[in-house]
Amino acid sequence: MMKKLLYILFIFGFSTSVCAQNKQLKFEKQLVDYFQKQSWDEITITRDSLYTSPFKEKFNVSVSKNFIEFDTTHIVVKNPYFADKYEEAEEDKDYVKNFPKSFSVIYENSLVSLFENGKFTCLKLDSFERDTKLENKLNTKKFKYHWIIDKQLGALSGNSIYRWNGNKWIRYKDYFPLNNQPKLFEDDEFIVYGDCHGEWGGTVYFFEKQSSKSFFTESTCANSVIKDKNGYNVLAHLGHGGGSTEIKTIADPRKLTLAKPIEIGKTLNGEALGYVDKSNAYKKKLDFYGVQIFSSFKYQDKELFIVHLSDLTFLAEIKGNEIEIVHPLFFSDLYTHDPITNQYGNYILMSLDHYGTGLYREISVLIINGNKILKVDWNENHSR
Repeated sequence: MMKKLLYILFIFGFSTSVCAQNKQLKFEKQLVDYFQKQSWDEITITRDSLYTSPFKEKFNVSVSKNFIEFDTTHIVVKNPYFADKYEEAEEDKDYVKNFPKSFSVIYENSLVSLFENGKFTCLKLDSFERDTKLENKLNTKKFKYHWIIDKQLGALSGNSIYRWNGNKWIRYKDYFPLNNQPKLFEDDEFIVYGDCHGEWGGTVYFFEKQSSKSFFTESTCANSVIKDKNGYNVLAHLGHGGGSTEIKTIADPRKLTLAKPIEIGKTLNGEALGYVDKSNAYKKKLDFYGVQIFSSFKYQDKELFIVHLSDLTFLAEIKGNEIEIVHPLFFSDLYTHDPITNQYGNYILMSLDHYGTGLYREISVLIINGNKILKVDWNENHSR
């Protein structure tokens, strides 16, 4: 009986391994074929060199030998408060009001999203059914924006910030630096956020909770923050021109330039405030031109990136100047302008905007949990 069980387990394990290898070979061939069609030169594309940067800061794109088998799913969820008057509106500023009013968050195992009527909708992450019980508890006020503050749900109502204590909304007495923009990162010391002025640059701000002081540097335009033993790794990208991306590692944000409250979010002489910082209190970890990196996050013992190149968006590891594709994601042009990525326990949440679809509003989210990646499109299919 034991021998029979071991034989069955061996066959199952062997079949699973073969299936994974076949899937990897399929993706590998798709990637080689795709980049071969994208190539302007008469060169042979291989798995080890799908694309080589022609710019000064050279990088090479290849298929990783450590392929990660993610399970990808795509669904469309309609705004439960969908209004036909917005759908039929001629002005973009009104049409986009069927998309969430602020970037979604994860709270109590639900995707919590805020819509134009000032009400929340809560979608259970295990089934994507509405948690109307939680919605009824939360929707006792009308809200303008929301975040996770100190691991609790926080939201702006009127001119005041409130925090949900599990039973009711309590006015938040401490100073909170945000009003109508998403948060990049938070720990015990800092709240990190940014602004973006496109080709005129961007700024990342570190709001120190203890002193209420804000320190800043240039970051065009920040989309993710990962903290490690070296400090705060701020990933930024810009789609202008051929696209660009960089990572700055900031060991001690207090050594950056101190921002005057009146300066925050503003430009100076037509450029983002970030360019005023001359502290050099950071190290450039990565600086590429001709590619955009939309997101960075921790996955098991790896740091993964969502990379956009040649009208294709994929998951990769980056080792020096080598971009190694670990999964082709949805094998599509999953484009976004000013995304934000945050981690909530085991969940990674990436909010995507797209100017031509919803201006600055969230039109989709990616939710990563273990080896599962779910893309949720609001109202209709936004695949391109």
